[in-house]
Amino acid sequence: MPSLRRYHIDKFLYGQLNKMTGSILDIGGKKENKRGEFKPLLSAIESWKYVNLDFSTNPDYLCSAESIPLSDNSVDGFLLCEVLEHLENPELVLREAFRLLKKDGRGWITMPFLAQVHADPDDYQRWTDIKLYSVLDKIGYKNIIISPMGGVFSVFYDLWYASLCRSNSRGSLLSKIWFRLYTYSRPLFLLLDKSFRHTQPWITTGWSITLVK
Repeated sequence: MPSLRRYHIDKFLYGQLNKMTGSILDIGGKKENKRGEFKPLLSAIESWKYVNLDFSTNPDYLCSAESIPLSDNSVDGFLLCEVLEHLENPELVLREAFRLLKKDGRGWITMPFLAQVHADPDDYQRWTDIKLYSVLDKIGYKNIIISPMGGVFSVFYDLWYASLCRSNSRGSLLSKIWFRLYTYSRPLFLLLDKSFRHTQPWITTGWSITLVK
């Protein structure tokens, strides 16, 4: 079952779907072996291309996100979902995305905050919303909106799952009981999270960002 982090990401992306038009570049996204349930509405766009270093994901551009072989001002929108934490130099990639984006083009970014260490292939950092805004503003992005994604109970639920996955007793009867409890308690944690939404500015699974060039 997907984490609540992934639940919040899918919810955010589906909420932005009507704004994803023209040519979209999914930087670090996976054409194959996708995570989550979000699927672009291909009938409503001109093109949706993927940039990735992992050839097993069948990217349209097998290259570093720091240097993408496309012209300046050539895409209408870009995605950077759960990518920045895996980059040693994320600011270089954000500048590259800015270069590629047309004037008034849109960007959609997500980045975890209170989340387990997850190398893919490496895991370098977590940023606060203040850090994100500062970097994006200096690059030149406009209309930057940064929102928390889930509160304290989303964080607890996902860290609970991470601890179960990394348990030395995984596969045992007790472990199976814990996994079953985890699965069936999901609606309760979502309900509790809504009741404690006031915690989100300080305790959150991560951030969603929308912006314009």
